[in-house]
Amino acid sequence: MRKILLAGATALALTGFASSANAVITVSDTVANDLYGTTLGAHGMVMLDDFDGIDNAWTSYVGNIIEYPSEFELPNATTTASPPYPGSGVQQGGIDVDPTNYASVQGNTSATYTILGGNSLRAFSFYMGSPDSYNKVTFNLVGGGSEVFQGADIWGGTPAGNGDRSVGYRVYYDFGGAQVSSITFESSQNAFEFDGLAGVVPEPGTWALMIMGFGGAGAMLRSRRRLLV
Repeated sequence: MRKILLAGATALALTGFASSANAVITVSDTVANDLYGTTLGAHGMVMLDDFDGIDNAWTSYVGNIIEYPSEFELPNATTTASPPYPGSGVQQGGIDVDPTNYASVQGNTSATYTILGGNSLRAFSFYMGSPDSYNKVTFNLVGGGSEVFQGADIWGGTPAGNGDRSVGYRVYYDFGGAQVSSITFESSQNAFEFDGLAGVVPEPGTWALMIMGFGGAGAMLRSRRRLLV
């Protein structure tokens, strides 16, 4: 019987279905200029969606994606809506910018990042550029409820958020044991630019292990019944 319980507990732990109703999501780290996620490994995360070649099968992004180069990233442009990336060597208007596709939430619109297949996100990170006080991120929790981050709270409070196009951060979030089913990005004005969505979700192999775990438990029950007859 202990083996049966262990198999079930292992499967549930791997899939991460349980959520804490009182969990508090917090900003655990903020790293300047880490667009491509060089610090993800140290935080136990992987890139899930970069709007270019990486698109994790367990997640779905619905929202505006600006392909590079756009009208804002033309060589002679004086302004840019691209997330700034100091050190990229690609400049518009005297600012180094992200020379890849990125997401952009325009005024009074929203975008949603969903974890598919009844799965859940256990940690999250993303890169945002030119932070603004009117940007907003909502974490929708498994089982109901949500936690909202507005303005400077999104990236941990410093700076206040004045749309500085030379500033970009990779922000890490600690879910405090919570499980998140989707994340909504909003902006009441133009705009909210971000890229490099990352986190921790069970890999396909996890589902195989879960199925094997429950399958093994069922086989043990059947075997036990035969022995008792």
